[in-house]
Amino acid sequence: MGKSDDSIQRRKNKKSRKKQDDKVSNRIAGIIAAKKRRLSGKRRMCEGMCYSLPTPEDPFNERHGKVDPVKKKKKKQNQSKKGKNPIKKTGLPQNSDKLKEEFHMHAPSKFLILCLKNIQDDLQQDGAFSGREEKPFFIHTWGIEFWKYFTSGKDIIGTNQAHATTEQIAWVAATTADAISRKEKEGLSISNPYLLFLVPSQEKAVKVRKICKPLKALGIHTVSLHPGASIDHQIQGLKNCEPEFLISTPERLQELLSHGAIKTSDVSFLVIDGPLSETGYVDAVESIAKSISGKPQILAFNDCSNSSSNFLMKKSVGESICRIPLDDPVNDHNMA
Repeated sequence: MGKSDDSIQRRKNKKSRKKQDDKVSNRIAGIIAAKKRRLSGKRRMCEGMCYSLPTPEDPFNERHGKVDPVKKKKKKQNQSKKGKNPIKKTGLPQNSDKLKEEFHMHAPSKFLILCLKNIQDDLQQDGAFSGREEKPFFIHTWGIEFWKYFTSGKDIIGTNQAHATTEQIAWVAATTADAISRKEKEGLSISNPYLLFLVPSQEKAVKVRKICKPLKALGIHTVSLHPGASIDHQIQGLKNCEPEFLISTPERLQELLSHGAIKTSDVSFLVIDGPLSETGYVDAVESIAKSISGKPQILAFNDCSNSSSNFLMKKSVGESICRIPLDDPVNDHNMA
């Protein structure tokens, strides 16, 4: 007896339902098995990837997100012996503030070095050093010695020569500019000339101003006063500016002081270039020095004449005067 179409179709439907039931049961069984493995802590590698991500320390996730046990670091034993201070990289004892202060005092600032570089670069462009050996100004021995005594507040006599050289003028200008910069950082304003540079002639005034001129880009203005220009023109010019550096011959400065065109009462640093033994020169310098209130720091270039030494001794009552040879400085200078 042949099977009807309905019976055949029923058999097919029954088989298909059985397959679907087997699939569902297998899926459910897989879920249950996975849950048991998670509860027992025995997951497969592929399942571990689902719960943790690779890290730079474990790029292939071989640790399955587990962190390595932290190793205890051994404390470094202090090798310094009792009774001795530990030494820093600077070579100074940790608790010695005085030595630290002295160490920093004998290290010129970056601004001072920048001033020297600007001056030297400008002079080289003008051909001022043609035909002579060029060395960086900041390694000039006299300049370093001068800077150390200037920062200590001492009056200074440059011996062996009567006039300052280019390198010495550059160091004076750069050191004074650095002092002004430090004052301004402390909140002090400089309205009157801070540096008064007295020169014996118009030619020397022009030379000193040329050396100081590159500092204008750094905020230091210089004015030169000498008989080569009319006094009315100089009076008008002084009304329109407040220079930090004032370069002048003593005679012309006395005329301007008598007209009230400029004030030198707040000058902090007085530089005297030229021998004070010349007739009338020392009297004019002393007259100008009396117009300065307080006690300015003094640097004098001279040929060891008695008049210049006596003048500085009057201004430096009770204090020592540092003597720095102009051509061959030594490490240990005598104090007068």
